[in-house]
Amino acid sequence: MGRLPGFDYKRPFFYMVTLKALPPQKRAAPGLGFAGGPPGPPFSEIAADGKIIPNAITEAFERVLAAFPKQWPWVESFSPHVVMPDHLHLMVKLGGREAPRQDPGAPAKPVALGTLIGQLKKHLRAAYWEVVQGGLPAAGAAKPPDIFEPDFHDWIVKKEGQLAAFRTYIRENGPRAARRRANRQYFTRARQIDFRGSRYWAYGNEALLELPAIVAIKGHRRPMGGREAALQNPAALQNPGRTGLLAAASRIGPGGAGLSTFLSPLEKEAGNEILRAGGSLIVLSMEGFAERWHPSEKQEHWCAAGRMLYLSPFEPRAAKLTRQEMHVRAHALVDWALQHSQEQLEAWP
Repeated sequence: MGRLPGFDYKRPFFYMVTLKALPPQKRAAPGLGFAGGPPGPPFSEIAADGKIIPNAITEAFERVLAAFPKQWPWVESFSPHVVMPDHLHLMVKLGGREAPRQDPGAPAKPVALGTLIGQLKKHLRAAYWEVVQGGLPAAGAAKPPDIFEPDFHDWIVKKEGQLAAFRTYIRENGPRAARRRANRQYFTRARQIDFRGSRYWAYGNEALLELPAIVAIKGHRRPMGGREAALQNPAALQNPGRTGLLAAASRIGPGGAGLSTFLSPLEKEAGNEILRAGGSLIVLSMEGFAERWHPSEKQEHWCAAGRMLYLSPFEPRAAKLTRQEMHVRAHALVDWALQHSQEQLEAWP
């Protein structure tokens, strides 16, 4: 996932960073010369109650995270953070001060987030292979496999209220994963839920409605009233267009969800980008669905994994919607999305 274009990642912000492990087979525990072996062990375990059960890798990672700000004083802290079996979430606070051996009043030298995370991954990889293999190979020997995916996901925490929400998201990662594991069947049946004083039909993971970052996605099939008329609207001047919307959608990763009907081709593309980035989807349905309703097999897979929620404020009915009814309901759902999201992405193809 690319960084936000034009943003100075040296700035002293809070950043929620997610490091995702490579699949176990790609972290094959090495034999002689790091030449493969059984699948790599998890970074931690999760108990039935959601508590993180640390192992030797967890403890080694914790030592790295504690020592890193001393080596790179522009990192003030990694708090909170959580070491999950196959990923790490870190709240990275930049803007620390120099170590005491230097002038206490001198500010730390700014370092870009990407540089810092690259160094952190390097230290974590060394700690991992120290536990699994007893250390890194000598110079000239085979290179040990990487343990993380090449990139990482970041959220720039700039809005008031988001910091507390992201901190809660990190702290509750273990319990949330345990609930998903124990309730997969619950995510694959239709039911009615209450949300902010109203009743909805739901299918999937209703906890997505409480994520720290929910972004409304609107991809028009064509400019309404013609391109010239659209450009007279001041909001249209900020329209990112297809490429910009898809790039922005690709930044909606862990801790975030796209909110849309996902009906237009552009909205569907945006939804795929969000899922690839590790984010989730809240799909607004113009048609109500009864208790025996199921989405397609592919969408049901994402629901079972806890990363998709179908939501409808409408009661199911046998008669097909008229064109006028679809138009009215589509506008009602757009209004709902704007009301319940923190921001909006809108574009024409």
